[in-house]
This record gives sequence, structure tokens and C-alpha cells, in this order.
Amino acid sequence: MYPLRRLSLSERIPGGIEVWLLELDVGLPVPDSELALLSSEERVYAQRFRRQEDRVRSIATRAALRRLVGAHLMLPPDRLRFVVNAYGKPRLESESGIEFNVSHAGCCALIALSTSGRVGVDIECEDHAIDANNLKDLTAYVFSPLERRIALQVPDDFIRHWVAKESVLKALGLGISEHLQSVSILPRDDEAYEIVHDFPEWREIQAWRLSVPDGYAAALAFQTHDRPSAQGKSYEVSRLTSRLPLSGMDRCQGQAAYPQLCDQFVRQIDHA
Repeated sequence: MYPLRRLSLSERIPGGIEVWLLELDVGLPVPDSELALLSSEERVYAQRFRRQEDRVRSIATRAALRRLVGAHLMLPPDRLRFVVNAYGKPRLESESGIEFNVSHAGCCALIALSTSGRVGVDIECEDHAIDANNLKDLTAYVFSPLERRIALQVPDDFIRHWVAKESVLKALGLGISEHLQSVSILPRDDEAYEIVHDFPEWREIQAWRLSVPDGYAAALAFQTHDRPSAQGKSYEVSRLTSRLPLSGMDRCQGQAAYPQLCDQFVRQIDHA
């Protein structure tokens, strides 16, 4: 088994949400004890990766997820059955009251569990070699016009913003590339983000920065069953017009401009 520890979260995040950090040694093969927990489909999926480090991340993360969920449900980890939605987000086959999400990068993986509603998590290495010539194009494709006004100009800013946006879309169970322009994530001075969108059904979505090892950026998003906290705020665009200049805002702007470039970036960070 790999080292697994629960992260300390803000007291303003609901108690039914927890995030676990898995530390991996991607230079060594996965122990047989980890592989034994996976279903035959999960084993086949993991063996498709050509690089050992990708196989390690896939197998170890899924094995740790099975252990954590199994402990919550008091079921053997290898007895759990998963299905995926139209965008590939996994969930338990039977209704359990537990939502979960995972992400991995480099030698770390995050596993988020929630009994309070939907949850999403993302972690990325901050040392991604983003070509400066491509940064402007990526920003135009990934960020909404509102987000671009905060002038994220350096790769580190891009990665930190990316994890927040991806965690939100994962919590909502949506495709990443298809919905990048549907929501704006605005950084704040504290751990929370402000989220701007025009979908009433997303009203309770929140996103928070996570404290992870140096060299990584990570974020947690969740949509609780209860009323949202006053700290992590989500706004509909129609309610924000008095606070921010939104003239000319177009959710689809840039969406057709650089799809190939963005898809290449998504594949790059997913296999880092």
C-alpha cells in the first residue's frame, strides 16, 4: 500500500466532505495486493497505458479509492462496482449516498469523498512546460471573457486557474472541453473562489484551493444539498451585472478557435 493521508480542509467546508492525498512511487511496479482489488475491466484499462508511471497512477489511485469507499460502506473493496456517466465520471452502480472523484499528477493523487453532495477534485504539476507561444491561445480557449480580464499571463497562474475550473466541471459531472466557457472562476484572497455562471441549477457550486505538496496545484469543488456557505460564492451572471462589467460577454467566444490545442493540453496534463 502507498502512503495515504487525509488533508486538512477549511472549517467552512461541510463536514461530509473529505480529501485524501496518496503519495506514489511511480518508478516501481504496483504491488500485486493493489492490482488484486481492481475489477477485470479496470485491469485491462490500466494495462493500456504504455508508460509504467501511468499504470502506477491508474492502478494505485483506483485501489485506494476502493479501500476508502469500502471502509465507508463497510464492504470489501473488491466487491464494489462502478459505472460512468456520459462524460466518463464514475459512480457506484448502486445508490450509496457517497459521491467521489479522483485526480492524479506526478507522484501524487487526490481522492475526494462526499456525503453532502456532488464533488470534484483536480491536481496538476506546476512545472508543466507550457510553450509561451501557446499560452495566449490556451487562455483564449480555456478562459471565458470575464476570466481573461484578470490577465493570467504566466504558466503558473494558468495551472492554478485550470485546476479550479476542472474541479468545478468534474463536480457537475460535465465534459471538460465542451463546457470550459460555461463558467467563470474568479480568484479571491482567501481559500475560496467566486464562481460565475448563468445556470440556476449550478447555484450552490463552490470551489476551494487545497494545500498540497510543493510543486503541485490543486482545487476541490462541491455542490451541497444544503444552502451555500457565504464564503465560497456562486453567482448567476444576471445577479452579477451590477458588480462587474459584463458587456459583450459571450460564453461561446473562443470555443471554436483552438480546440485541437486545448485537447492536446488536456491529454498532456492527464498523463503527466
